[in-house]
Amino acid sequence: MEREISRTRCVGDDGTPLVVIEYQHVERRRTESGERTYPGARRSALASGEAVRPLGDGVWEVIATGEVVRQA
Repeated sequence: MEREISRTRCVGDDGTPLVVIEYQHVERRRTESGERTYPGARRSALASGEAVRPLGDGVWEVIATGEVVRQA
């Protein structure tokens, strides 16, 4: 299962407003003590679904195009 953990308003190289969404994989298990949630790997994507990679300090790169996206 995957959950959304953050949304960041950004702008593309050409000034287009974009949103970067960070997701985290989680596993839920029932234990004797009740249900537990185990967090896993994270991934980021534009709201359109295009994958992005973090470059640090509010900057991402769209993997498919190389466009740099910056936090607004």
